[in-house]
Amino acid sequence: MKNYLFLFVSILSLNSIAQKKFKVELEFKYKQPYCGAAKPNAQQIAEAEIERPLDKQTFYVYLNNICVDTLLTNDSGRVVIKYLPGVYNLFEPWKILKKTPDGSPVTDFHKPCLAKEWAKPNYELTIKEDDFNLKYFEISASRCSNQLACLKVRHLPSLIKRK
Repeated sequence: MKNYLFLFVSILSLNSIAQKKFKVELEFKYKQPYCGAAKPNAQQIAEAEIERPLDKQTFYVYLNNICVDTLLTNDSGRVVIKYLPGVYNLFEPWKILKKTPDGSPVTDFHKPCLAKEWAKPNYELTIKEDDFNLKYFEISASRCSNQLACLKVRHLPSLIKRK
């Protein structure tokens, strides 16, 4: 009987070690590029280099193509999570909801290109037992509205025909 009790306790302790969640604090920041039409001055260039907190941003968290959580960053762009070790993909809501990054009509975009964008994660979070890594790909807040991916018509000064 003692052997069975020991075996049962051993299995429970191994299971609890294997299922240990790790607490991670993530900080999300972005740079807002200069989106003006004129050549930027030194102050505008400096403004574009400032990292800003990505506040009140929602991300859908996927593990093995299954949505496992939704994150909402606070006012300073931070969120504290507890996850099991693994590789998680974070997506902005517009990608999961199959919409456009700026809320404009889908007809303004090339549909096959947009479908590829929907499949790309914005971040990849890798959690190991002793460390974590947040790999940044791209977020829509870090692009000018006239340079969003897949737009059919981009307003670029070089394409304007003058008489």
